Amino acid sequence: MIILDPSRGIKQATKINFNLLSQLLTTLLEANHKRKINIVAKVHKSRVAGTSMCWHVDEHEFQINLDISNTKKRYIFSSLLHELRHCIQINLFEYYWDTSSSMKTWREYWYSKEEVDARKMEKLTTQMIKAYDAMVVMNDQFKKYGLNKIA
Repeated sequence: MIILDPSRGIKQATKINFNLLSQLLTTLLEANHKRKINIVAKVHKSRVAGTSMCWHVDEHEFQINLDISNTKKRYIFSSLLHELRHCIQINLFEYYWDTSSSMKTWREYWYSKEEVDARKMEKLTTQMIKAYDAMVVMNDQFKKYGLNKIA
């Protein structure tokens, strides 16, 4: 299961239901990888403007520092998907990336195997936003119609 655990500041800035997003990501990724995924990612504000980062803390634990200088939903989802892919690289494929400080040029970083792979995950942004928005509407309707009990 993928658990995105946002800080209070991230919740306020993004207004995203991270429990719902975690469920959608878990369903998508476990179905397509055909195995269970165990990732707990604490999501905090990035202190470096314009830059999101991911750190491997422990076996299944990660920390994502999310850039929220641009609070548009597309930017936030794209950044989360990118950083989550880095978590999957370690968790599923046991691929430990080089730190960007060991790379000599921007070009070397941009074309590194792990960054090219993570940018591919960003291509799911539009569909992930559509699925997320549809689930939010369905949850609201479920509550509105009182479907959680027999009336």
